[in-house]
Amino acid sequence: MSHPVMTPQQFGAITVEKIVELDFFPLDPNWLITDLDWAELETERHRLGDDGVDWAAKKLLIGVHSYVVRTPSCTVLVDTCCGDRRERGAASPFHQLETPYLANLVALGLRPEDVDFVFCTHLHVDHVGWNVRDDNGRFVPTFPNARYLFGAEDFANRLKIEASGNGPPASRLAFKECVLPLVESGRATLFDTALPTEAVLDGGLTLLPLPGHCIGHSGLSIAAGGRHALLTGDALHHPVQFGRPHWHCSADADPAESTRTRRDIIARTADTDTVLLTAHFPGRTAGRLESDGDGFRFCYT
Repeated sequence: MSHPVMTPQQFGAITVEKIVELDFFPLDPNWLITDLDWAELETERHRLGDDGVDWAAKKLLIGVHSYVVRTPSCTVLVDTCCGDRRERGAASPFHQLETPYLANLVALGLRPEDVDFVFCTHLHVDHVGWNVRDDNGRFVPTFPNARYLFGAEDFANRLKIEASGNGPPASRLAFKECVLPLVESGRATLFDTALPTEAVLDGGLTLLPLPGHCIGHSGLSIAAGGRHALLTGDALHHPVQFGRPHWHCSADADPAESTRTRRDIIARTADTDTVLLTAHFPGRTAGRLESDGDGFRFCYT
């Protein structure tokens, strides 16, 4: 069965494409969205369609992917997914994956050496995995010429979690393998996550605070050619959250703050030309938010 794919998005001279690691990946609804009510979800079926829900199996469908943002002067990779053959614990859906991620990157005409910046919206296990690759038993940077961009507040919080010995084992392992060595070797830039940051990337690209999912969670704003886009990271996990922004992800560190962030994104982007590109909407992925009666419809572009 063929699935719909995302159309490359153009913003002036800036192009955004998607590199798939996992697509239409089924998850138990309450594993992803803690307070989701299936009967209430059914009332949104006419707006949601089939892209994000397997109605028969009662599963939510997600994607795990990176974005390639190409400007006239640099290539930026946004989030690096889970990585292959990683020990993440049998309870993790991202344990010991085997995916064509690097082949999918090459299919876009992009070699790992061509990436100038790797921007991680946050440092969770499914956003940092391909920062490094296994090279005969040791981890080395997958993107050898890239400057890695991590949120300073997020990184500091991860250090505290690591020192305490608390937190999900999968995320702690990913931090030690895929983040900490890059900072210690001087390959990373830690940016301030409290304020918009423009200086480290090309014109038209701004790192934005999108708090709530974790401390220091950030997104990427694109403004070029009279068009706008927002790469939301995990501020949004599923299209149902447009109509139910208070339904929060089980991994949200501050559900109240993540809800405020979602409400703000909805207020700023609904019925505008802003294209939303999330980290976990599967298939067509990119779209605009439009009012639909007492709710919202995500219109894929």
